[in-house]
Amino acid sequence: MTAKYWIYGFNPFDVDGNGDLKELDFSQFFSDSKGEFLIELTATHALVATGSSLLAFSCINETSHTVDAGSRIVQLSANNWYCLILLENGHLLKYDIYSQQTNKLDFLTVENSPETESTETITHIACGEKVSVAVTSPGKFVFNIPSKTFTFPKHVRIRKIAVGLEHCLLLTGNGDVYSWGCGLRGQLGNGEITPHQERPQLVEALAGVKIVDIAAGGWHSAVVSSFGDLYCWGWNSKGQLGLVDEKQSKGAVFALPQVIDFAGKHDEELDEISIEMVHCGYGHTVVVSSKGELYFSGNDLRKKLDYAHVERNPKLCGFKQFECVPKGEGVKLWKSGPNSLVFISEVGEMSGQSTSCRQ
Repeated sequence: MTAKYWIYGFNPFDVDGNGDLKELDFSQFFSDSKGEFLIELTATHALVATGSSLLAFSCINETSHTVDAGSRIVQLSANNWYCLILLENGHLLKYDIYSQQTNKLDFLTVENSPETESTETITHIACGEKVSVAVTSPGKFVFNIPSKTFTFPKHVRIRKIAVGLEHCLLLTGNGDVYSWGCGLRGQLGNGEITPHQERPQLVEALAGVKIVDIAAGGWHSAVVSSFGDLYCWGWNSKGQLGLVDEKQSKGAVFALPQVIDFAGKHDEELDEISIEMVHCGYGHTVVVSSKGELYFSGNDLRKKLDYAHVERNPKLCGFKQFECVPKGEGVKLWKSGPNSLVFISEVGEMSGQSTSCRQ
């Protein structure tokens, strides 16, 4: 069954309707797709791929550009300037959003010895403003493209990577979290305010805690443990860490992971919440509970885009239940953009968008 997609918050396809929950219709751009898409959002563009085709849509002038990558696209990751494209055949491309030029990145042939060149393939990509990361298998090399920065032991399985504006997180199969990049806002979680950490280092404060999901925001980080606990750290400028004590946390930097209390001050029913997944944007964090409920902290994505009434100093009140979700069977939060959320459904007939739309 054809998947359906919705967007909430910044919508590059409909700037006049920003802030509202709207279904995305890609049929106007792709006539021969099977309804399976990859989506990346930047502050000004949407990058959408299906099959071997990549669409770059600009909200600035409402124009689009389509590229044929020559092979099926399996991963996308973009910043405000370019998009990394990982192909099914193992090739990695770089698409410049503004010049609309596409180039192949073949740094593996330079970095690897002849013995490993034929077996190393890229399995994970992530793109931030200051760093672009590629991870290979089976050698588990970590590249800050194009330079190799770290090599994991062969027995280590890399499960996920996440990139903020200036920092990176990496999750291994046994639940360890590594961080590197800029740490001037405490986003590395190592207890220090540091200009730059070149190589991935274990987040020692989480040692002994098995982590199952990670996310990197603009200048903050969040992870979920196997026990359903959420840990956040970094810059709390918009309340994105979900801390409740406003006097202690407003605008503060937390350089060590903080376990988040979902009970809040007045809602005793939240005591049993168990978190399974986390997503981050520039100034927000959203989590999915074991019951499929969404909870949100940080920038109100609707008010943020209403420039006449935007809250310059939002009140910090921890995580709140997020109810602006499409109604229907099988709907789930798919990903977060810098200032938006994307939902997907692959089953059932939908009844349209939610009539209740509050954070």
